[in-house]
Amino acid sequence: MEKYLFLDYETTDGRVNFGQVLQCGIVITDDKLKIKSKHELRCRLKPNVIPAIGASLVHRSSINQLKNSNMSHYQMVLEHVKIIKDNTPAYVTGFNNVAFDIEFYRRMLYKSLIPEVYQTNTRGNKHLDILNVVRASKFVNKDAIKTKLSEKGRDSFKLVDLCEANNINNGTSHDAVTDCLNTIALSKIIYEKTNSIWHDALVTTSSKDTENFILKNKIYSSLEYFYGNSHPFLCHHILFHPKYIKWSINWDCKVNPENYLKMDRQTLSKALDSSPKILRTVKTNKSPVLLKSDYALNIEKYSNIGINEINRRVQILEDNPKFIEVITSILLDKANEKASFSQEQLFFEESLYAASFASEKDKAVMTKFHEVDWKEKVNLIEKFSEERFQYFAECIIYEESPDSLPKSIYNKIHRSFAQRLLSTNKEKWETTASFFNEVDNLREKKYKDDKEMLKVLEEYNQHVIEIQTRFENA
Repeated sequence: MEKYLFLDYETTDGRVNFGQVLQCGIVITDDKLKIKSKHELRCRLKPNVIPAIGASLVHRSSINQLKNSNMSHYQMVLEHVKIIKDNTPAYVTGFNNVAFDIEFYRRMLYKSLIPEVYQTNTRGNKHLDILNVVRASKFVNKDAIKTKLSEKGRDSFKLVDLCEANNINNGTSHDAVTDCLNTIALSKIIYEKTNSIWHDALVTTSSKDTENFILKNKIYSSLEYFYGNSHPFLCHHILFHPKYIKWSINWDCKVNPENYLKMDRQTLSKALDSSPKILRTVKTNKSPVLLKSDYALNIEKYSNIGINEINRRVQILEDNPKFIEVITSILLDKANEKASFSQEQLFFEESLYAASFASEKDKAVMTKFHEVDWKEKVNLIEKFSEERFQYFAECIIYEESPDSLPKSIYNKIHRSFAQRLLSTNKEKWETTASFFNEVDNLREKKYKDDKEMLKVLEEYNQHVIEIQTRFENA
């Protein structure tokens, strides 16, 4: 592949199902990380979204930008889709992008009735997460990337700290384009200092490629990051999870399987939940950086065992398929039991992964929806076969051209959002109550004597009061 598409968002908050992207940065580079083009997309705040004050104080979008940016959210989504389409195929790359930005983007597409919800990992596009690559590079060569120490004395892998430690400064952090440029600068350091790790990372940028790597290598090194450190595990793949099919379930080779072969099902089930874990999970669709076995074998907990004993353990696992079948059955039961405990009704905004793919009929209606004027969009609402898509169509028109909606539909949607945003309960989205409570806390504690910050807080506070007033009479 000959290009990278670096992506970064600034959002109203971190809740991907109900938050909103306010600014998008996209920077295209060639395969040597030379910049070919830059794109900044910024949009107005949707009328039915309350911005979290914490996120607002990070990205500092002004009230003028929230109210008067040239693009609406829907217009930004359509332009965003076009930029990725025009630059496909590419490695869609960012810093912690797989866990955050990609998830936000998929929901933007889903709620905007874009048929290609998985645009970033289809038609040849693949995912590369620089956070994972930085951690792997630091593990392999501690001098490759400089890091600051956190308050707990551990290496900090926050983008802002990495940039400071490595003298990277492309402008104010938490600006979407600046964060793309800073991520590119970090990528260049890895590309130059640990080029082998960079190329190892490219091997597992799609779920299929990752599966191929796992199946090709009887043992390999997987890096997991917890308690502020990277922890290597020598893994042997034994099965793909029966419910979560993108999860590779691996035996940790420091564990002797002979100690578990004769356990009854109940005892084995408890053992699988015990600490330290016997099994290690690799999510093949999360852009993991997987390395050859040598890296883990050099760690004392594996080197003391020796390669001959590790190969013997792998052979024992391969010679006992019934044992693997029992583990598969136990994992399925545990997954089903967990699912049965979470039977709460999902909002349509939360249904991306829970619901089935859109039918070809609904996809055709989606395509037409983006081609016609607002009055005709209203006529297409009832053409969708599923209620969730009818709801998203109504929301888009409510946000973008409310006068086009019949009064009955407008009132229904408006009252629904009024009930949500004015709720005094703890909700899955930002409410006026949660916003005002957090602002009051910041005024009374953190910024009590900071006149400049108190002024900023008041500006955001007044804006949310305006939003509240608009919904109080719904």
